[in-house]
Amino acid sequence: MAKTVSAQGYAATSVADVLREARISRRTFYERFADKEDCFLAAYDAIVARCDAHVVGAFHAADSWREGIEDGLAALLRVLAREPEFARLAVVEVLAAGPRGLTRRDTTMQRFATFVQVARAQAPDAPAPPSELVAQAIVGGIYELLYSHIVRGEAERLPQLSDEMLHFAFMLLGTPRHQL
Repeated sequence: MAKTVSAQGYAATSVADVLREARISRRTFYERFADKEDCFLAAYDAIVARCDAHVVGAFHAADSWREGIEDGLAALLRVLAREPEFARLAVVEVLAAGPRGLTRRDTTMQRFATFVQVARAQAPDAPAPPSELVAQAIVGGIYELLYSHIVRGEAERLPQLSDEMLHFAFMLLGTPRHQL
């Protein structure tokens, strides 16, 4: 699904295209998925779970909330850069996947916004976690940068964006990035 959707877009992708690419029978496909949308959402869920595991793992392995945010974002960018077809599916094509795709995307965005709020709340100098709006702005800004690079075919450059993304994220969190 990711390879086919990445090459021709969600709307233009048919089950027959996926079958050809995966080299499976129609029967095998329909034993696992109800339709194209179901297969797409399974692929979306798989890449989001992979990204989530890398981000959360990197965050928890860090020595501070600040390093956790830095390492978590770096991990996300590396995963997407290594798997540009999945990146395109999860960031770009999900917008064309209908109401269920948009709902999945919104749930993912909210989960990452909550992650930002919880991470900042762990700071010893934090009187309170950032507002939901601030966390959404951070996640939305990062998403837009991911989208623009992926849609231009520049997914491999994503790790190079980390410093600037972090600068603006920490600025919105109300704390300088390199505060001691």
